[in-house]
Amino acid sequence: MGQAPCRAVAKSLVLHEESDCRELIKRVLLQNGHEVVAFNEEKEALAWTRSNPVDLAIVSLDARGADNQVWRKLKGLKKDLKIIVLSQYTFKQLASEALTQGADDYLLKPIDIELLETKVRNLKLD
Repeated sequence: MGQAPCRAVAKSLVLHEESDCRELIKRVLLQNGHEVVAFNEEKEALAWTRSNPVDLAIVSLDARGADNQVWRKLKGLKKDLKIIVLSQYTFKQLASEALTQGADDYLLKPIDIELLETKVRNLKLD
């Protein structure tokens, strides 16, 4: 395992209803030099985003039901925000639709750590 960079490459937000998944994603981002804030409640994530800079949001599509579109609300607050939505395979269609409506990428659960790292690296985070 290499040494973490001295400065953060991005400020990232994680919104996921399961604490284990939330912590796993947070750990992966931290190991890749990100500053990370994690939430399990949509309301808290939106409030934090309103008053803080954020470059990347990784959001569980089914955090509060299959029709949840918190990623859209986040994008409305920060137009340049990069968003990766996470979805169970059973909600793959919703993840696909999210791409056509402004999300930048999606990842199916269970989360493949290497694929998550690749997707995050491939986003242009300034």
